[in-house]
Amino acid sequence: MARPKSPTPILKAHISGQSVCRIDGIDFYLGRHGTPESLAKYAVLIREYQANGLSLPEGFSPETLRHFTEGFSQPAVKMHMADSPIVIRHLTTAFVGHAERVYANSKAELSRIRQICEEIETQDGNTLVEDYGPKKLKEQRERWVRSGKCRRYCNRLTCLVVSIFEWGVSEEMIEESTWNRLTSVKPLREGQTEAPESNARKPVSLAVVRATVLELSPQLKAMVRIHVATGMRPSELCTIRPCDIDKTGDEWLYRPAKHKNKSKGHDRVIPILGDAKDALLDYLNRPSESYCFSPSESVAWWQAKKRSERKSKVQPSQESRAVESPRVKPGEKYTQDSYRRAIARACKRAKVDQWYPYQLRHLNLTEVRDALSAEHAQAIGGHSRIDMTNTYAKAKIGKAIEAAKHAPTLGSSDSKPELA
Repeated sequence: MARPKSPTPILKAHISGQSVCRIDGIDFYLGRHGTPESLAKYAVLIREYQANGLSLPEGFSPETLRHFTEGFSQPAVKMHMADSPIVIRHLTTAFVGHAERVYANSKAELSRIRQICEEIETQDGNTLVEDYGPKKLKEQRERWVRSGKCRRYCNRLTCLVVSIFEWGVSEEMIEESTWNRLTSVKPLREGQTEAPESNARKPVSLAVVRATVLELSPQLKAMVRIHVATGMRPSELCTIRPCDIDKTGDEWLYRPAKHKNKSKGHDRVIPILGDAKDALLDYLNRPSESYCFSPSESVAWWQAKKRSERKSKVQPSQESRAVESPRVKPGEKYTQDSYRRAIARACKRAKVDQWYPYQLRHLNLTEVRDALSAEHAQAIGGHSRIDMTNTYAKAKIGKAIEAAKHAPTLGSSDSKPELA
């Protein structure tokens, strides 16, 4: 059940020294915190919010509030630069709050940002932002190197720190010159550091995948078949819904509601044909906005499988052993993490080397690139840049691809029969 809206959203003190109130996802900066002017503007804002049924009128913005309060001595929206000194801890705390909104649907990225900000705060939390220069950044990078992180990841984390300062400039919390100095730090090159090199990602062989899917539920096996045939990202695979698939033509087209490059204005269209179409067909018989692949269906299948394989008689007390209110319930859809964990468990049961979902994407794009061109691989992979596609080096898998599909297929001939 959703939490009810508060009739009086909280007025907080921003680290810039201003009063700020968040309503309907919009931050309203009201001037110097604690002054009569900021309190008067807050009263006007709450009046409009309550008069509109605990919601702001359509089109209401900080600029609109400015017109409502033109008679006050301080402007409603002003520069956020703090008069008091800002230290690193202030900057990282504010950036984490920003990241929680931007990366609300990406737990992995949000976790990485929180971890890095915590590390920086531990080392230099009380350092003035203008005193955090290239040497400080290099010292932090060296700590990541000594911790065993690979060179590429150290460079990635260093870029993240620089982007935090860039965001601080956009929020007028720090001077642009402070961020510009950090951009002078060049990335670590191979052979210039003790940081280990990351292992190149390689496609997984179809033989290993076929052995693994024998230990998966029908729902997960269908996901793997679609993944092999389309090369889509795991996040796109987990969020397939019937309403997102255009079935008007001979070739179905899947348009994910959310995808990696949507914020850049790019379209994402994934053809669904051949083996992918066959695997998806049985999972479209549900409400159009429901997710095709449900963890609860997999759990129910495993429970039925165990019951059917039971050799001893079921006792009356064991006919229904389901927990009425389990601490963890199966989600309405798979996530990248739950999909990866399910494959890892299946690999263990199948006694094969563990592989990861992105290796299926790598397999598909490598095959398409070898059979056609990098431009074709870019189109099916949804890459915004051709150089990203070029990172998929050629690999000898030992099996030709059907010319009409130009992609590997898993098939269903070696699958275990599904339970009724």
